[in-house]
Amino acid sequence: MQTNVLAFDRVKDAYECLMEKEIDLFVVDIILDKSVQGDSSGLRFVDNVRRVTRYAFTPVIFVTSLEDSRLYTYEKLHCYSFVEKPFDPEYVRMLMERCLEFPGREEMRKTLYFRKDGIVLALDQEEIIYAEVCKHKLLIHTTHKDMITLSGMTLTKFLEDAEGMDFIRCSRHTVVNKRYVRNVDVTNGMIGLKNDYGSIEIGITYKKIMREEFC
Repeated sequence: MQTNVLAFDRVKDAYECLMEKEIDLFVVDIILDKSVQGDSSGLRFVDNVRRVTRYAFTPVIFVTSLEDSRLYTYEKLHCYSFVEKPFDPEYVRMLMERCLEFPGREEMRKTLYFRKDGIVLALDQEEIIYAEVCKHKLLIHTTHKDMITLSGMTLTKFLEDAEGMDFIRCSRHTVVNKRYVRNVDVTNGMIGLKNDYGSIEIGITYKKIMREEFC
């Protein structure tokens, strides 16, 4: 199982990341600012995380040297486990693996998050028909009969964020949601889309991939 680890030393950066990406496990030190006496900002961070609907039950492992936090973290913030310093790295590794093997984890990944003009946009994968790059902008065609335009985002980044979903690259400039593929004409290099959403081209170097996937 491939795991991506994202580490932050600023709460602001961590918040931005969790809104733009889908996080499967949080490992949080209760003391985030050692310069502040009695600091417990890690608890506030997770309290705010729990207010985000999709993270209401995401596993949290707290790491701390505080002795009186256990009751609060378990009962109020529903944390998965509590690790006191100094800790055994192998034990922490075991806890993390157990969290990441939580049943249904992959099935819960259904939403993509994009930042545009300082606003986070959320789209379920069922809402995205296909995405294409045009003039250095990513155009996302949706079932709402509108198109979302994003600057500075590549198809490669789109596919990284959509890992485990039903998107497949059909040309150098386009990815398509496999759920909306009606038929594939490899000979003429065209993909017909369901629900009268039209058709898109297959890149020459992607014909073999399309044939193996759909034919």
